[in-house]
Amino acid sequence: MLKNKMKHRLPQLERLKVFERAATFLSFSQAADQLCVTKGAVSYQVRKLEEELGTQLFKRGVRQVLLTDDGQVLLKSVLRAFAELEGSLLQITRHADHCVIRIAATTYVAARWLSRRVARFSEKSPKASFIFQHSVNDHDFNLDGVDIAIRWGACSTAIDGSRWRELPMPLFAAGCPALVKKYALARKTVLPGEVPLLCEHREQDLWGELFSGQMLSNPRHIIADANVRVQAAIDGQGLIMADAMMQMELDTGLLVSPMDRRLTGYGYIFMLPRKEVLTPLQYSFLDWLEVGPTETETAST
Repeated sequence: MLKNKMKHRLPQLERLKVFERAATFLSFSQAADQLCVTKGAVSYQVRKLEEELGTQLFKRGVRQVLLTDDGQVLLKSVLRAFAELEGSLLQITRHADHCVIRIAATTYVAARWLSRRVARFSEKSPKASFIFQHSVNDHDFNLDGVDIAIRWGACSTAIDGSRWRELPMPLFAAGCPALVKKYALARKTVLPGEVPLLCEHREQDLWGELFSGQMLSNPRHIIADANVRVQAAIDGQGLIMADAMMQMELDTGLLVSPMDRRLTGYGYIFMLPRKEVLTPLQYSFLDWLEVGPTETETAST
């Protein structure tokens, strides 16, 4: 009985959406750009969908991916189903209130940067209603129906496509005073190999970039949640890759930045997955976000 139920269970909508983008572009990279996720996240979702269906959907080459016969069949069905679903949703919501703003952001960004701005905007525009999609990291985002997405990544000089704005934030090493004193980091020009480093799973080795030219063999603790990493650094578990959103901990002395190195070129990227259908109120909120960081959010130098 269970086996029969499993046979008719539909795959996750998010995986079908990722498949549709990848199949339409025949490119995992282009699909990732449009969905505001990494290429690795697209590859992961496609692989899980193939495992769930028990068939290969793409022929993977060195420079290109092509659809298999099963992939072509699925793409036709998915496009037809999505078009029908979108039409139904438009019909249902055409008289709906246009005061809703849907935002996708990590819990770290939401708590440390976004929350106060939403509160101030709500005072200015009391009719605005917010729906938040929070996740621990950017890879978990499902951007279906999201108006504004805030994700961390490499900054670019070109703002196009769904990219609306970038908020560059230099990265720097920070730790609790006891850990800094233990390893005498304030007097070091290179990072001692025994200092633990707090990290998350990323394609980029940010510690390696920050201490470029130095072969790092430090023990690394992987902590996915940035808020948990901050607390771990305060508790002395290791050095954290800090940015200006940790200014409160720096100002209060819970964390200190003992070394002068700064890693630039990264920051927070504001994406508009549905910019062609944004309402005047949603654009008003974007104008509100254009205001620069407050004095408490300016990176220490």
